[in-house]
Amino acid sequence: MAAFIMSGPLQAIGFALGFALLAMFLPFLGLLSNAAIGLVTLRMGWQRGVMIASVVSLGLGLVALLLQGNVLGSLFSSLIQSLLIVGLALYLARSASWAQLIQVIFGLAAALVVLFHISVTDPVSFWKNALQALVDWDQLQASLADVNLDELLNQVAKHMTGLFAASMGLVITLSLMLARHWQAVLYNPGGFKEEMYGLRLHKFAALGLSAVIILALFNPAAWLIDLILVGLGMFLFQGIALLHSVRAQLKAHRAWLLALYLPLAFLPVQTGLLVAVFGMVDTLADFRGYLARRTKE
Repeated sequence: MAAFIMSGPLQAIGFALGFALLAMFLPFLGLLSNAAIGLVTLRMGWQRGVMIASVVSLGLGLVALLLQGNVLGSLFSSLIQSLLIVGLALYLARSASWAQLIQVIFGLAAALVVLFHISVTDPVSFWKNALQALVDWDQLQASLADVNLDELLNQVAKHMTGLFAASMGLVITLSLMLARHWQAVLYNPGGFKEEMYGLRLHKFAALGLSAVIILALFNPAAWLIDLILVGLGMFLFQGIALLHSVRAQLKAHRAWLLALYLPLAFLPVQTGLLVAVFGMVDTLADFRGYLARRTKE
């Protein structure tokens, strides 16, 4: 895939636009479209990245026009997301620091959570209306007669702001990780792996999230819970990096990583929470440094 994307601008546009269109039906394929834009930006600079992003956004706008959809909405939402990928890829290229990049991404997500709660007087009603517009709840209730969908909808809507912000942070970070991986495969074999092994967020990030958690214990306001969700999403990446690095330090077989990814696939919430907590503790305890010192002894 990476070689095809970098073989020319038409190939890059075709790849990014094709997977952006497929993402209308299978949303996770949007990662590949974003990663293609990120790869071009990392390797060829922001001008080429902006060009690819603009053409892809125009293409999506034309498709929305043909389908009699919201043309301006499709155009601007795609353009904003694509340009955000370009800007963050440029930041990564210049800083070469995953810790800084992830803190920027989830810092923006946290800022959006705060701004949303300031500007929207009733977030629960906002998300209930948004979710009800996406799903035929009457038909769903008929097929799930034993489930109280109204109660379920209220529970989901209560924390949808944090879930949405954390999900966007995860998607953008994964897109850029895939772009960086592709770049390493083509031009710097092994480079991405070394960057991931060294991923360690700042102690202030862990202390800040700890303070929010303590505040939420005494005052479980919705905006505090939403910030916790965003923070845990950030530390999920450090937890994954920690487990990969420890496996490498112990020279354990790669099959041990199945113990991480299988539970993440089948129990994503519970496993993700556990891994994020490990990542948060590692920021303060430095398990990898301790293991390295013990190995030398």
